[in-house]
Amino acid sequence: MPGKQVGERLIAMLTCQDVSRSIAADELTTAGWHRRVSIRFHLLMCRHCRRYSRQIEAIGAATRRILGKAPLNPESRERLRSSILDRIPPADSGNS
Repeated sequence: MPGKQVGERLIAMLTCQDVSRSIAADELTTAGWHRRVSIRFHLLMCRHCRRYSRQIEAIGAATRRILGKAPLNPESRERLRSSILDRIPPADSGNS
């Protein structure tokens, strides 16, 4: 993961693939503060990831409207999550 040396700390710069995986996995609510800040910083800098984040939010809102806000059971939720994450290429594939 690329980064920048600041003092004695290395500030990790997330790639678009890192951020898209985090958004699809809904890490913005579950990740630690450093990861959330890194994702937010990337979103400030990258219009493509901001657009993707808005699209995911719109899909979630539409899905909740269709389902009548009824939560998915854990098995269905995990199956849906896995299906989405399986469609995102691995970070080491060389595409970003």
